[in-house]
Amino acid sequence: MTRVALYVRVSTEDQKIYGLSIEDQVEKLTKWAEKQNAVVVGFYNDAGISARKPASKRPELQRLLLDVKAGKIDLIVFTRLDRWFRNISEYYKVQDVLEANNVGWKTIYEDYDTTTASGRLKINIMLSVAQDEADRTAERIKSINNSKIERKETIGGKAPFGYKIENKHFVVDEEKAKIVADIFNRYIAGRSIRMLRKYIMDTYSMTYSHNGLVTILKNERYIGRAHDDDNFLPAIIPKEIFEKVQDILAVRAQRYTYPKSNYVYIFSGIVFCAECGNRLSSHNIRGKYIYYYCKKHK
Repeated sequence: MTRVALYVRVSTEDQKIYGLSIEDQVEKLTKWAEKQNAVVVGFYNDAGISARKPASKRPELQRLLLDVKAGKIDLIVFTRLDRWFRNISEYYKVQDVLEANNVGWKTIYEDYDTTTASGRLKINIMLSVAQDEADRTAERIKSINNSKIERKETIGGKAPFGYKIENKHFVVDEEKAKIVADIFNRYIAGRSIRMLRKYIMDTYSMTYSHNGLVTILKNERYIGRAHDDDNFLPAIIPKEIFEKVQDILAVRAQRYTYPKSNYVYIFSGIVFCAECGNRLSSHNIRGKYIYYYCKKHK
């Protein structure tokens, strides 16, 4: 029996424009596999990731390629070609890996043949059309966002902690802004993210990961800077305080820099936190010990 891998993908923009869904793709692929009496090796789900992204930036595609190289798969199946790629150069990088391991691919809604010149030409044409469509969509979105930036309006619907959105603009949330100011001042006093995490938990009953606090401390929006505009939004933190924090972070980072590892985190994207359900993040200690953790419940 043929061993098949079922690959599904949808970006946020695809979902918004075309009404695509991961659930629908999974259902259709599962029914196809049942009709073909194929053995499903597994599902590979790159949800929320654009097909224009490099293959190296798509975790489930990387997991799929590892299984291809391990000889676990005979055929990769997806609904349409644009679920697989919208980038010609990236398509051929992955295609080289598949051909080297005698693995084919198939779409259940379209008919392609990679074994003939005319079939490969058709694939190139369809990929070019998909890539052009993605480029045009990106240009429209960029134009809209640039207009919003000129009016100093928010892009997206979420404000950094310490701000809120009123009439499409950032305004200071006075109560939360006091906590932000306290975070910066406490870090200067203690110079330790670990101590700062404990202080925030004890004082405000708020849980932050190490990286979450570093993100706050490095966020230039707190001095009013965003989109290359020093006065894009009202500042919460004085510039001299912010710069002092950056100096401390830089010094501390130098003390804990280890050689970059080449580990493959085989459970990335498929293990979840038992407390909140969030996908676990991968990490290693000193390039030696691998572990997975939840950013909210580390």
